[in-house]
Amino acid sequence: MSEQARACAAYLKDHPGYRRIMQELLKKYRSYGRPAGTVRLDDATQEECAAARGVFGRPFSPPLRFQTAQFEAALQELRFGKVSLKEVLEADFDTEIRTKNALREVENSRFSAMLSQVLEQTVNSSCIRWLQTLSDPQSGGYQLLRREAAKDPEGTGRGLLQACRSLDWLERHTQRTVRLAVLSAQATSDPHALDSGTLVGKLFLYLLSFRSGLEVPESAEQRDILYYENGILCDSISSLVSQVGLVLYTGKEEHPAYRLLRQSHEICTLSLANLSGLTGAYSSSGRAYIVENEMVFTQLCDHSAQFHSPLICTSGQPSVAALRLLDLLAAEGAELFYSGDFDGKGLSIAAQLCGRYPELLSPWHMAPDDYELCCSDKPLSESSRSLLQGCAGTALEASAEAVKQCDRAGYQELLIPLLETDLTETW
Repeated sequence: MSEQARACAAYLKDHPGYRRIMQELLKKYRSYGRPAGTVRLDDATQEECAAARGVFGRPFSPPLRFQTAQFEAALQELRFGKVSLKEVLEADFDTEIRTKNALREVENSRFSAMLSQVLEQTVNSSCIRWLQTLSDPQSGGYQLLRREAAKDPEGTGRGLLQACRSLDWLERHTQRTVRLAVLSAQATSDPHALDSGTLVGKLFLYLLSFRSGLEVPESAEQRDILYYENGILCDSISSLVSQVGLVLYTGKEEHPAYRLLRQSHEICTLSLANLSGLTGAYSSSGRAYIVENEMVFTQLCDHSAQFHSPLICTSGQPSVAALRLLDLLAAEGAELFYSGDFDGKGLSIAAQLCGRYPELLSPWHMAPDDYELCCSDKPLSESSRSLLQGCAGTALEASAEAVKQCDRAGYQELLIPLLETDLTETW
């Protein structure tokens, strides 16, 4: 750095009117990598206008405005001789100016080195394939990794390696389901490393999604389903489903406790932990009926002694426990019938279940004619209307269109007499 540049910087620093001007010039230089762009101070003080006049030799008034290149050219006419704006700025702020492009190159190099180090320590084929996609900014997990690596490259590399080791451990222990905390402890020594709020937990979800060919979960329910379908139990206590009338097996025998509840026609609420110990679920009629709403379920169960088929309640969006129970029934080839509300949520749940069990599940009193019987005065919310779009091309399309046209929700509480008749009369 030349003595002229140091002297020029010292002069500018001694005059407060140049402070904000120099700060704006530094921003422009870092942004463009050269003297380019326009400096503008809309609220410039008289002192700042006078400072600009001292360099340019002409008067200024707010808003103060000039080209960065013009400022560098004007510096040459001062008593300090030929100086570059870059050197003056570096002397003024006691820093090395690194342009955005240069910083980006450093980040790119650091990011690539981090990925290479993790790849060298990874043997799992699923992890290797996923890591190789991370050179593409559109790949799942790229944006998260780049953001975290910019703040803590070493910590991000460790987190990425832990996520890969977690999937590797999971694939080497596929004999039975495993609790998330147990998997986390075995793979990383920390039972909370894979918690959903941690970097490792988020990266692990990207890995599971990549391995399963699915989109990254956007909700807790979708996350728990992804875990479940990969043999992981996340929340095995609060994930619940209620039913009445099912034959539930452990081994080759009916579970004795659940047999007593079935024989007495009592409601049985099962947690995911309970379901993980079951080997089968069976309906003596070959059918099972499903309702979305707890109040509808309990009202219908007042007549459970007269049911010819079991009744299940999902309590809204099916939990992992509910899906586990339906999977057990589907494995036995049971016919499934689902009834829910006529709004975005109810119809979208029905559409999702139809897609999950296309050969076995049918909507139950969810036709446009049924909607006419239970239509309320309550307008649909914006979110409910948007969910109706997901019913296009499904068995619920006609009902969704009817709800959309009327713009009113329909509730299955008003269909209880029809549901009760279906469950109690000979079919």
